Amino acid sequence: MRTHIFSIAFASALFALPAVSQTMSDLGQKPLSTWGIGSAQFSGITPIGVGRYALVSDKEPTDGFYMMNIAQDEQTGEITDVKLEGFKGNPSPIVDDKGISVRDCEGIAWFPSAGTLFISGEGDQAILEYALDGTPTGRRLAVPAIMAADKIYPNYGFEALAYSPEHHLFYTVTESMLRADGTAAGPLAPGATNLLRIQTFGDDLQPRASYAYRMDAGRKAKFGTTYVYGVPEVLPLPDGRLLVLEREANIPRGGIGSECICKLFEVRPSEGWTIDSSTSLQQLDPNRFLVKRLLFTVTTRMNLLQQNFANYEGMCLGRRLADGRQTILLVSDSQGGYGRGPVHLKDYVRVLIID
Repeated sequence: MRTHIFSIAFASALFALPAVSQTMSDLGQKPLSTWGIGSAQFSGITPIGVGRYALVSDKEPTDGFYMMNIAQDEQTGEITDVKLEGFKGNPSPIVDDKGISVRDCEGIAWFPSAGTLFISGEGDQAILEYALDGTPTGRRLAVPAIMAADKIYPNYGFEALAYSPEHHLFYTVTESMLRADGTAAGPLAPGATNLLRIQTFGDDLQPRASYAYRMDAGRKAKFGTTYVYGVPEVLPLPDGRLLVLEREANIPRGGIGSECICKLFEVRPSEGWTIDSSTSLQQLDPNRFLVKRLLFTVTTRMNLLQQNFANYEGMCLGRRLADGRQTILLVSDSQGGYGRGPVHLKDYVRVLIID
């Protein structure tokens, strides 16, 4: 999301699957500064080989991506080393009056059959393909008209993007409600529930199935100067499940008292009903929304006793452990380490393990 979550602040019904034997371990968050990585605007991450990743930063002078090596212990999943290779960018970007790429890059997905990367932009509401040197190839996903730039609320377009090589499908979803589907939850609609459309695309870059997704209800009162509520990332698993990250951040004036709640849910698109652009989500039978199950939740804060606020926006598969368990990596957006003195945001990486 392009809006500075802290820039303004510092300046002034769950549908659950039956219980199954599935748990998720949390190894906690570690600042990337542990390995000498400076602050950035990381908003998306994708694996492109064993221990090698591409990350997008949403406020760079050019659209493109960073290359990073992340080493994990094969027994525990703990991160043992991180190295930043550098940035690969579009040599001919379109920039705004501040010299920042108008694309507002948010999500990134590795497309192994072509050896390229696709990047979703919240500024242009497009999903474009890039070569590994950062040059656009000219190809793009055929985004349905209902998800076009004039159909979203400002700063609530495409953030999430992922690709499943097992099922040959791209997955994306707008961060919040489309204009056609109602008013986005927030101060104007306290306690409302965002109704979203998860859209898939095939290897031919054309639209495939679309599914209705219902977020948990948002905050009802005590909204801060800045409030963000939506889905910043999705992640397909090899077995067909799809992980959906819900994020709700509330920042009062001055920043102290801020909190960010992240919830990770599992859905099974293969067992869900499909929808199309003519489907009214407001009138859709509740039983036709994807059934979801909570796997993990964490709340981070910025106050006098706790300063671990982490706005997680990127998520991808990490390494598979020696015992067969799969790790998940989360990265946060610190908005360039926004803040002053001891009260400032940090870039974090967090490891989850599907047990």
